[in-house]
Amino acid sequence: MGNSKKRMKTTIVNKYKLIYTPLFIGLIAIFIISTISYYTSKSLLLTQMKQNGISLAKQTVLQVQGNADSLEMVNKMIEEKIRAVGKVVIMNQKNLNNDLLKKMANDLDVCEIDWYSPEGTIIYTNIDSYLGWKSPKDHPVENFRISGKNEYMEEIRMDTESFNYKKYGYLRNSDGTFIQIGISANAVKSLTRKFDYQTLVEKLSPGENVLHVTFVDKNLKAIADSNIKDIGTVYDKDKEQEMEEALKGMISTKDSSYKKVDTKALTIYVPVVHNGEISNVLVLSLSTEKVYYSIYMLSIKSSIIAIIMILMLLWVKNKNIIKPVKELDKCINQIDIEKNIQYRLSLSESDTFFGVASSINNILDKTSSYFYQLREHQEELQASNEEILATYQQLAASEEELRAQYDEIQSYTEKLESLRGELEHIAYHDSLTNLPNRRMFVKKLEEGISENKYGAVMLLDVDNFKGINDTLGHLYGDKVLKKVAEELEYIKDEKMFVSRFGGDEFLILIEGEKDIALIENYAKQIMNIFKNKLIIEGQETYLSCSMGITLYPFDSYKVSKLLINADMAMYRVKNIGKNNYMFFNEEMTEKLQEKIKVENILRESIKKDELKLLYQPQVCTFTGKIVGFEALLRLKNEHISPAQFIPIAEETGLIVEIGRWVTKEAVKQISIWKNKCLDITPISINFSAKQLNDLNYIEFLENTLKESHVEAKYIDIEITESIFLDKKKENIAFINRLKSLGVKIALDDFGTGYSSLSYLTFLPVDKIKLDKSLNDKFLELENIKVMDSLISLANSLNLEVVAEGIEDVVQYKRLKTAGCNYIQGYLFSKPLEVEEAEKVYNDNFLEKLIKISKN
Repeated sequence: MGNSKKRMKTTIVNKYKLIYTPLFIGLIAIFIISTISYYTSKSLLLTQMKQNGISLAKQTVLQVQGNADSLEMVNKMIEEKIRAVGKVVIMNQKNLNNDLLKKMANDLDVCEIDWYSPEGTIIYTNIDSYLGWKSPKDHPVENFRISGKNEYMEEIRMDTESFNYKKYGYLRNSDGTFIQIGISANAVKSLTRKFDYQTLVEKLSPGENVLHVTFVDKNLKAIADSNIKDIGTVYDKDKEQEMEEALKGMISTKDSSYKKVDTKALTIYVPVVHNGEISNVLVLSLSTEKVYYSIYMLSIKSSIIAIIMILMLLWVKNKNIIKPVKELDKCINQIDIEKNIQYRLSLSESDTFFGVASSINNILDKTSSYFYQLREHQEELQASNEEILATYQQLAASEEELRAQYDEIQSYTEKLESLRGELEHIAYHDSLTNLPNRRMFVKKLEEGISENKYGAVMLLDVDNFKGINDTLGHLYGDKVLKKVAEELEYIKDEKMFVSRFGGDEFLILIEGEKDIALIENYAKQIMNIFKNKLIIEGQETYLSCSMGITLYPFDSYKVSKLLINADMAMYRVKNIGKNNYMFFNEEMTEKLQEKIKVENILRESIKKDELKLLYQPQVCTFTGKIVGFEALLRLKNEHISPAQFIPIAEETGLIVEIGRWVTKEAVKQISIWKNKCLDITPISINFSAKQLNDLNYIEFLENTLKESHVEAKYIDIEITESIFLDKKKENIAFINRLKSLGVKIALDDFGTGYSSLSYLTFLPVDKIKLDKSLNDKFLELENIKVMDSLISLANSLNLEVVAEGIEDVVQYKRLKTAGCNYIQGYLFSKPLEVEEAEKVYNDNFLEKLIKISKN
């Protein structure tokens, strides 16, 4: 009997089945999930790093190619100028002398012109000290003389006399004489050094995670290296197969160990193409140490969390199951019906096995009742046994409860598995619209290109979306984007893949289609979405979109280039009025290159102080006296029209810096004229709508006037109607603050914008400037009444009227009759340099006006 009780006590709870086996299974599941998460995270992080590294390398290669093209273009321009100067000199050879060459050199902006005899002696020159000089043996001049060639262009070299870098060219005359022409090329030489491979390498080297950067030529010789000592190293072709692949036009990558700092690295090999041929290879090594460190830390943290979960589970099971079961077993073992018929188990509602203990007490109550009848009622005792059997079944039910808890643990494991799927969905989908994101789009496009499929990439941008956010709020803007996404999803078919690019832009991929008409049909379907009003939260919203389309593989095989193509086409649509679509073409690339060229010229001009102002007089219509000047911006050393470089300055934000320079220069010029005791007249300066981003401009203008001791009344600021198209109240307040300084405001280009005559009643302006196009149109006899009415209305509003672009005497007479206050144009004067403006500063054009009136 004693051994039986002992055996029952030792086996009351089977810990192996109840705890250890489920824990072991859970531990294995957690280990498997952690391992999968580790390799998934590692793959994602390394893939992202590889993509970032390839993008960095591609950008560097594009910069190298652009630099080479720019230097080649500049060199060709210099050579064309040398040829042009040579032709001019040869045309004047009958009148040739030293003074004429000096004048030509000055007029044609070259630094040296030498006329040689057939024997190699300088006969005429613009530099007196060179007269009679004869070229020595092996000198470039002597080499050309004996070569028999009619033309030769030297590379840029340092002049032995002036020690400046120059570009020399030679042209032979029919009589054996020849010309040497030299043009200063210090800036080109500086640009060459700036574009040097080693310079690019040194810029890349300090980058985050960058271990090593080198450029190698076709012979695998290092021509530039982040470690200068390694320049000239020749790599083994057999060991550097990736370099060989890059020289064949393929981008290669390799995971390796960077031995110099004993760290893991990702090495990227990108070909450099020049003039259609692969000339060099860029090799970029990036450290992957941080990536692996992040992965290791993630694994450690996951393991710690798993251990904590296991310990908590053990503690909970021990507290809520093992201890209560042991306590219940102890109490049950104390039951002795023969000696203590009144004994009952203690009850506590917080006890896990409260129900079981209550059932046992009920059994004991019944057992005590039946005990006294046992001897007399054997059959009743048999019935008691059945009730005991029922109690046993209740105990079995408790075991079922434990099994239910085990099933609950298993459900946690299934939830962890589903979480992994959710994380993968988040990585490739946009959280707002649930569309595939840019990463998924790029992956799908790369697959299509690698399989040699045809298709189109469309970049859609919602027009004026910023206005929706500003007026209706960002939450409403998010709902608009969701609605657009739903409409795109509704019209898509098996060939159409829709994703969100970011912000208010969507990327659409048309797969397996090269028929332009069918691709255009897809574009029209998308545009049709925006033709009707969209209902969002019961509110009607009218939208439009601009869309750029590029075709692959026709336009490019590269994903990055296709995205740039679509972006350029989309912005071309924006620039010509929005609400349309356009296919990419090469002309857009040429315009972009031209824009980049002008932008670089502007930046160099600002940096080297190569800006200047011309001053065009504004003449009183009735007295002929100069009443002011308009300051007009020009570039000192470049013949680029302001109509070309001002829009680029506005687009790039350079207009803010340029605007401050113009303001400071105009105020400085007024101060100079004031010190020369000239009668001060106002100078008008142009103010771009983009300069409203210069929040401290008013403070800058006020300080500039104070520093130069110039009164604000001598500054007129010319604005255009576009300033009032956006944030009208804020911008009117800004103009009023300018006026409070004492500055006068002129409305420029009146008649070309969006304003009506009613605008003049509330805009804070002192003058209006009639645009040349308006004068050309309404100064004809049949339209003159329109101009009379316009000027009369302006005068009734106490506004002064300035007519721009007046070149014709008849126009002047009609403006005078109409009562126009001031005239500006070539009829009186073109824009003048400072010195020329001072010469006419105090002139009176009355005599000229009288002559014009007589005619």
